[in-house]
Amino acid sequence: MSFDKAKAMRNAERFVAQGKLRSAIAEYRSVVENDQRDMSTLNMLGDLYAKNGDKRDAVNCYMQVAEYYSTQGFAQKAIAVYNKVTKIQPDSPDVTAKLAELHQSKGSLSEARSHYLSLAEHYKKNGRRLEALAMYKQIALLDPNNTEVCLRLAESYLSEGQREEAIEAFAEAGIRLSRQNRHEEAIRALMKGYDLNAADLRVLDGLVKAQTALGRAAKAISLLEEIIENDPFNRDVLYLLIECCLESQNAAGAENAVVKLVEIEPANYPKFLELIRIYLNLNDPGSAARILTMSAEYLLAGGQGDECGKWINEILERAPLQLAGLRLLVRYNSWLNDENGKRLALERLYSAASSEGAVDDERFALSQLVHIKPHETRYRDRLSEIRREYGDDESVEATAEGQASAATSRSISSDEVQIERNGHETNGYEAYGEIAADAVSVSVQAFMPHIDAPPLSLAATERLEKELESVAFYIDNDYYDLAKKSIGELEAEFGKRPEIEELRLKIEYPSELHDEAMPTAVIVEPHVEASAIGINEMRSELGIDDADEPDGGDFETHYQMAVAYQEMGLFEDSIREYQDAIALVKPDDGTKRFYSCATLLGHCFVSTDMPQHAIKWLTRALESPEITADEYHGLWYELGTAYEACDDAENAAKYFDMIYAENVDFRDVGEKVKKLMVTH
Repeated sequence: MSFDKAKAMRNAERFVAQGKLRSAIAEYRSVVENDQRDMSTLNMLGDLYAKNGDKRDAVNCYMQVAEYYSTQGFAQKAIAVYNKVTKIQPDSPDVTAKLAELHQSKGSLSEARSHYLSLAEHYKKNGRRLEALAMYKQIALLDPNNTEVCLRLAESYLSEGQREEAIEAFAEAGIRLSRQNRHEEAIRALMKGYDLNAADLRVLDGLVKAQTALGRAAKAISLLEEIIENDPFNRDVLYLLIECCLESQNAAGAENAVVKLVEIEPANYPKFLELIRIYLNLNDPGSAARILTMSAEYLLAGGQGDECGKWINEILERAPLQLAGLRLLVRYNSWLNDENGKRLALERLYSAASSEGAVDDERFALSQLVHIKPHETRYRDRLSEIRREYGDDESVEATAEGQASAATSRSISSDEVQIERNGHETNGYEAYGEIAADAVSVSVQAFMPHIDAPPLSLAATERLEKELESVAFYIDNDYYDLAKKSIGELEAEFGKRPEIEELRLKIEYPSELHDEAMPTAVIVEPHVEASAIGINEMRSELGIDDADEPDGGDFETHYQMAVAYQEMGLFEDSIREYQDAIALVKPDDGTKRFYSCATLLGHCFVSTDMPQHAIKWLTRALESPEITADEYHGLWYELGTAYEACDDAENAAKYFDMIYAENVDFRDVGEKVKKLMVTH
């Protein structure tokens, strides 16, 4: 026999009108037992229990109704029902906590603060000090201008032995005080956090900003340099130090810090460009040229030739006879394959070097000009004069341009920069040839067989030099497979040549060339891998393993170049290479190549604030067969992040929830799900 809900409801209403509460309760209870989603009837049942003095049953009904409204996003309805509970059980911490959270979610901060304060007092009275501190923290979060509560909270955490929480509270207090222009008080609060942990980034950032606001940037810089002295590979502190130096126009301090940072992580070379601007603002084109020399090859290899040319022109506009700038101009026009531009740059370098008495630069320029303009007797005569006066240094003339390029393409260490500052920079190719390229060449000779190679035409020489620069870039960034492939192609085109063999030996004997044979003055500090999650960790998590890929001709070339660009932060170039690579494969070709390309394309588009394109490629990655559970989780997380960036909370929640259902410990997916439940 089916249940007649309408009849039961009529009976209950009649019993209520007659004052027969027990009979009405029985009828309403039968309704909610048969329809558990009828919250209105359950709420009325709770009212009848309360009216009849059945407090426990009333609270049970109210709690079910309130919890339902809360999970469905009906905050105001949930608050109204919880308030009924507080009239029956005024000291319930669970209900007070629910009310605080609901008021906070709907923006009623004053009411939320009142409930959190009641909870704090309750916990404090019952000796639950840590729970009380957690409530005071919530109160502090609700009132961003309240500095006193943060300071009290910090001291309380400290007395409870919770150092990390105390540091966080001192940092927050300092930041709030700085916002109110109370910088001296901010520094006092932040120094308490600094004494607990000198490397805490929030504390250090707050100290730097407060000291800078008071005109004491030098003090902040000194503090950061002391930390770097003890922890030289701390990238986060280096970032702070660089920003502090740049903001205070401390070019020398910024240069030291940027050189260290680029040694650790070459993708940070754009920081050099900010240094160039500061030196130009300080009317120091010589230092600007030195910094551009360190970063020029990164710019050219990264497809930023126009940027490099712009800086060269600006340096030479301010100092037309600046030798380092003119060397860069020669290098830039050679990279462009601009024969006329290169000739004009060489003539300018020759003229400036002659007037400055820079014999190595003059010899270099003349050795190139006599090949470009063989009928210009003045060039040949002057070169002969230099040879008679200073001796025949044919190695400088024959490989001068290669040495100049090598000086810009290798990663310059702090020691080398110091050498340049001590006077070598004005010595022309003594700094850029003897210290950089010649030092390497001498060490290589111990391993090189004698090779007799026929001379090349000028066009072939320039093409070979440009290709060798690309190979050197691959080696410097540990892309040995690409370097070996390129060397093989060069030998097929140009035959056996000493300059090609020199690069091959750099791959085959890296330790001998860099550790034993390299002169002490130019030993580069070891590269230290980044500790933050990057492209390699992300590829590992998604199951993208180069070892799974077949040796793939054009695909492999595009794919490896894309990975290289991505590691350097050159996402547009990386996207272009991934697209070329993925056009050569299919999802069902029996490899993971399509999956790898599609996934990394999605990551690149997210990184360039184009999540809508990321969604397309990440969805296509799901087409790949034989994806493991871990790989699905990685793809779902990337899709959730992309949808979140598109403000599509519904689809973001769907993918995060799919992960949560299978692996609640995956990254921060638990926090993601809770956040989206509150906002959606």
